Amino acid sequence: MGDRICLKFTDGMETSPTLYAHWEGANLLRLAEAFWDRYNGEIRTEPSNWMVNFIAYITEGKVRDGEYYLYPNDDSACSPDDNGYWVMNINTGKIKKC
Repeated sequence: MGDRICLKFTDGMETSPTLYAHWEGANLLRLAEAFWDRYNGEIRTEPSNWMVNFIAYITEGKVRDGEYYLYPNDDSACSPDDNGYWVMNINTGKIKKC
């Protein structure tokens, strides 16, 4: 059960850990676009830094036990039967399916 999805950030050279969201589904992609629109140019451009700040943004700084997980790679994250793996390029704001 759930509406699982995975997302990571890249700058074309480095990639953040993968964020697994149990209940967000495609809404996570909309949140990532809104985050990029709001904070692009205001935070440092390391993908891992983007991930930490994005998690703070989507959780509004609140504990969300069991909703989100970080994984070092895609192999241990999402089920391919869910909404899949996505990557956002933090230089362009473009999101594509992996």
